[in-house]
Amino acid sequence: MNSKTINIIIWVLQGTMTLVFLMAGGSKIFIPFDQYVETMPYAAKLSVGIIKFIGTLEILGAIGMSLPFLIKKWYFLSPLAALGLAATMIGAIVTHAGRNEPLGLQIAFFVILGIIAFVRYKRIKTAE
Repeated sequence: MNSKTINIIIWVLQGTMTLVFLMAGGSKIFIPFDQYVETMPYAAKLSVGIIKFIGTLEILGAIGMSLPFLIKKWYFLSPLAALGLAATMIGAIVTHAGRNEPLGLQIAFFVILGIIAFVRYKRIKTAE
């Protein structure tokens, strides 16, 4: 696979993850906690503050992952944000595993975010 193809694939993955985490974080922040718990029962064992904090991290991670490439500076933020979101996925994996829930989506997101972080880091190091 050539460099251009890899870049396109990473942009698609990065854009998808950005949208996913903007929506996930937004729902944690803007949907009232009682309504959120109805659709996401795992949250009932967590405090409102923790859910809002996770939502804030998800939104900041999504912005940090893609904004540097849109404004053409601070490129180092992109792999760091992807790693931060991958860390939130570790928390999600632990939480959902403790409830004996399926983990496929959380593991897939963790892997995708790891790939984004790796490829973006390599691109930054190559450009130096």
